[in-house]
Parts: sequence; C-alpha cells; structure tokens
Amino acid sequence: MDKATAIDKIRKCLALSASAEPHEAAAALRQAQKLMEQHQVDHTELLAAGVTEHWARSCATKVPPRWEVALASLVAGAFSCEIIFTRRLNSPCTAFLGGYAIIGTAPAPEVAAYTFKVLARQLKAARIRYMQVALKRHRKNRVAAADQFCVGWVVAVRGQVAAMAPTAAQVLAIDAYTRVNYAKTSSLAPSNRQLTGPRTTEHGAIGYIVGQQAQLHRGVAGTASGQPLLEAP
Repeated sequence: MDKATAIDKIRKCLALSASAEPHEAAAALRQAQKLMEQHQVDHTELLAAGVTEHWARSCATKVPPRWEVALASLVAGAFSCEIIFTRRLNSPCTAFLGGYAIIGTAPAPEVAAYTFKVLARQLKAARIRYMQVALKRHRKNRVAAADQFCVGWVVAVRGQVAAMAPTAAQVLAIDAYTRVNYAKTSSLAPSNRQLTGPRTTEHGAIGYIVGQQAQLHRGVAGTASGQPLLEAP
C-alpha cells in the first residue's frame, strides 16, 4: 500500500469514527492510528489530502505584471482558493513557463483556473486593442500606459464580484497543503511599470470603463485575498 492509498483509508476511518456507534467508532479510530503509524502519516498530511491544485499559465516566465497578479488573486479569492506563482516545464521539456498554482478544495481550483483563463484572455484582447488604437501614436510610456489600462480593467471586474470567505476548515487544509507541497516559497514582487506625465490616471479610468463590459461566469463570487504573492522555486 502506498502512502496516498494509506491516507485515503485513514480519512475514511476517521470519518467512520465520527459517525458510527461507539464500538465501531473506537475500532475505526484505532485502525486510523495504526495506519498513521505504519505509513508515517502526520496530521498536516491528512489535512492536505482534502486539497487539490490546478495550474494556469501566466504571460510572464519569471515576474508577472501587477495587473495579472491582481486578476489571479481576484479569481482565486472568488472560489476560496490561494495562489502561488510557479515555473513548470512545457510539454516538449524545452523551456520553463510561468503560471499560478491555484490551491483549494475540489472542484474550486479547476473552476477558478478556467475562469482566470477566460478573463485573462478577455483582458489581453482589450489590452492589444487599446495599444493598437488609443496608444498608436504613443512613443513614451506606451507599455506602462497599457499596464495602467489593465489595472483599471481588473478594478472594474472586482466591483462585479461579491465576497466569499473560505471556511476555517478550508484555511487550515490549504495551509497544510502548502506546507507539504510548497515548503520553500519566497515573496515575489510583481513588475510595476511607473507611468509619468500629467495624464497618469487617464489610462486606468478608460480600462475601468472597458472592464465593466467583461463577461463574468454566473456564480463567480469573491474578492482579492490581499495576501502577498508567493513564489515556488
């Protein structure tokens, strides 16, 4: 029996110990304790077993832009999930790709990853149009202006999303999963291009107006967690 199978059996025994009649509950608890000792399973690993993750690709390999991190955090929070920026090999194993590990209790991470991909695709398309039309004649600060447009777009989407806080059990489980699977993380500061000039707020305001037209999947609820972005080595 491998460790994953053992953990699954332990979880079933613990569930039985909480719902069965006293004699059966005691037997189930003893069996769970025996399996934990045999396979060296600790409490943290048991908590983590109830959590899954799904990966969503970033537009950056190493340092994501502030607007994309804001969008990823917003979507993750909408489904009571957390995010960690990670790098993974592509399918041909020829290069590393940057992306977000979206962590939570199933099926939330899968839905959150899909939602992020849909919204990120909408935002990137809006960004390209803005650069091609409104910023066509800009020579200075063109990319920074487009970044400000994206920030405004995300702020508008946040205004359409209602808060959904994770339960205490979810918080404990996600924390346990992170400690087991991402023991070594460090804080990562997103890239933030500074815009100079007298019209620094104009691009964000336009992004906000455009972002109000974003197509949100019904049932998306939540808000940015406000937690610092973590990066896995």
